[in-house]
Amino acid sequence: MKLNYLNLKIIATLLITLMLVICSGPITYKSNNKTIELSEDDPFQIVLEGDSNSDYQWELISKKTYVKLLKPVTISTETDKTTYTFDFKTLSDGEQIIKLIYTDGEIIEDEFTVTIIVGTIGLITAD
Repeated sequence: MKLNYLNLKIIATLLITLMLVICSGPITYKSNNKTIELSEDDPFQIVLEGDSNSDYQWELISKKTYVKLLKPVTISTETDKTTYTFDFKTLSDGEQIIKLIYTDGEIIEDEFTVTIIVGTIGLITAD
């Protein structure tokens, strides 16, 4: 097979895309109200922080249709912050809104929402 400029460009693009996917890391508060595209059976994490000196905690409140929570939330506490790690896996093609609230059980102090697009069809909206 002869490698020409077009083939090299395609290979380079695929390698860069693969590196970005592998190195993307967890979804954090910086992704609040963003849309993220993933493939079927992709594992991903949402990692959020809270104040370790309060009664507030992050809770998942959205229905899970196209993603699955793999295990209960992992909570780790340091001196001044608590980190909440939610481990998910995509299940099938579709669009899933994941919503978490930062609450003490009565008052909602903050919200985190991310839209996950699962599959290769790309983003299709009604706009």
